[in-house]
Amino acid sequence: MPTFQIRVINTDYDNSNEIDRPSAQEARAEALKSALQIGVEEVCNGTPFFGAEVRVESDGKVHDRLVVAIGVSPLR
Repeated sequence: MPTFQIRVINTDYDNSNEIDRPSAQEARAEALKSALQIGVEEVCNGTPFFGAEVRVESDGKVHDRLVVAIGVSPLR
């Protein structure tokens, strides 16, 4: 089973993790879930906006680079 590195990066946060998944698509789904969980936590703790780059890599090859963004804004 291939090993993929998933990385969530923004100005305040840099997390990297290696996971075993049968495909880049499954690793991508795992990476997006991780970024969304971090973003939800940040927004719930008072940060109005969370944005991060998500990378899925294996053997030095970048399979995906994505942006995940979560924000909250009051309506008046």
